Amino acid sequence: MCSPHPFFPYSLLLPLTASSVSPGPGPPADQTVVIEEFRYLSQNIFVSVSVFAGLGILLGIVCLTFNIYNSNVRYIQNSQPYLNNMTAVGCMMALAAVFPLGLDGLHVSARHFPAVCQFRLWLLGLGFSLAYGSMFTKIWWVHTVFTKKEEKKDKRKHLEPWKLYATVGVLLAIDILLLMLWQIVDPLHITVEKFTREAPKGDLDVLIQPLLEHCSSEKMNTWLGVVYGYKGLLLLLGIFLAYETKSISTEKINDHRAVGMAIYNVAVLCMITAPVTMILSSQQDASFAFASLAIVFSVYITLVVLFVPKMRRLITRGEWQSDGQETIKTGSSTNNNDEEKSRQLERENKELQKIIQEKEERVSELRNQLTERQALRSRRRASTVTYQNHSSPALAIHQSDPSSLAPPPGYPVPISDLHPIPSSFGNSSSLYQPDSKISRNNCHASQLQLLYK
Repeated sequence: MCSPHPFFPYSLLLPLTASSVSPGPGPPADQTVVIEEFRYLSQNIFVSVSVFAGLGILLGIVCLTFNIYNSNVRYIQNSQPYLNNMTAVGCMMALAAVFPLGLDGLHVSARHFPAVCQFRLWLLGLGFSLAYGSMFTKIWWVHTVFTKKEEKKDKRKHLEPWKLYATVGVLLAIDILLLMLWQIVDPLHITVEKFTREAPKGDLDVLIQPLLEHCSSEKMNTWLGVVYGYKGLLLLLGIFLAYETKSISTEKINDHRAVGMAIYNVAVLCMITAPVTMILSSQQDASFAFASLAIVFSVYITLVVLFVPKMRRLITRGEWQSDGQETIKTGSSTNNNDEEKSRQLERENKELQKIIQEKEERVSELRNQLTERQALRSRRRASTVTYQNHSSPALAIHQSDPSSLAPPPGYPVPISDLHPIPSSFGNSSSLYQPDSKISRNNCHASQLQLLYK
């Protein structure tokens, strides 16, 4: 039997305990294991918002059907039903953008995710252009017609409907051009955002690396700045036009006040949502909830404000399709004749107002002249009466005693007394006295004659 080596250190033979054994079934890890974990949107939030969006789409279909079915009713015709149809379609497109907005890597593979990014961008952009562009066109037309000078109102008051549709088409074309340029030059793709690693409880050799997928591009901030700047200017201009036309009433677009209220709500929600979603982009649940609820609420407000009053009016007053059938029977010529008569009456009314204004100015001038003449006559009468009161005794003496006109003793008789003079100078002969002296009484008489001249 072999004995232990004399030089073997028996002190190294320690008892084996549980603390000296490595954890786990295998050998201990030589480095920390990092596990990548993607963050996905909460399915409860996605389903809840999707339900509201679906109900909003159904409401938009009801409003669109109602507007098309009653398009021949006079009240609906005066609200530009084609523009309202564009608003309803745009609202449904904006609500449809909520569904791809909530899709992420849990539902779509990485290969198809860029297509989802483009789809949500196009739906939201074109929906906004149709919905807001049609409302903006109404407010712009009302402001153009009723806030200009009188000479410009007549030229622009009878705007053809195709110009309204062309305005919406221009706004839509700008968005299409901008989105196409963005998609061709700098298309959207998947970018993965990494967060701070997290250590799970109970495992010292494992770290969790949270990841979040985004739709982004190389110059994302530049494109967002261009889009937000353009849309922001439209929103601010819409608020200004809605404020300027809030006190105007017109039968051509009878719902422009409701349109102004809808523009206020949409503008406020958009201006709040855009910066907040950019700040909350790293929090998928909060960002989606804020953006999607802003879309849902703005669409609901727009549809309710624009279409519910029309439904209520037609239901309470009974102006349903029967009125539309009467309008069809009379034909479109009746509407044209009514519009022409209305235009002619407006022109005649303006001409009569101008004539009345000229007549009133002439009457005021004549009244001023009459007042001046009456004042002048009253002054003349007052001075005449005063003078007659002073000179009447002297005139009475001359008329009662003709001998007083004879020259005093020692003075020769005037030549005019020896020779006859024409009768036309008979009244003036009493003014001349011997030696070319004029008496005081005759002087007063001459002044009296000059006064009446």
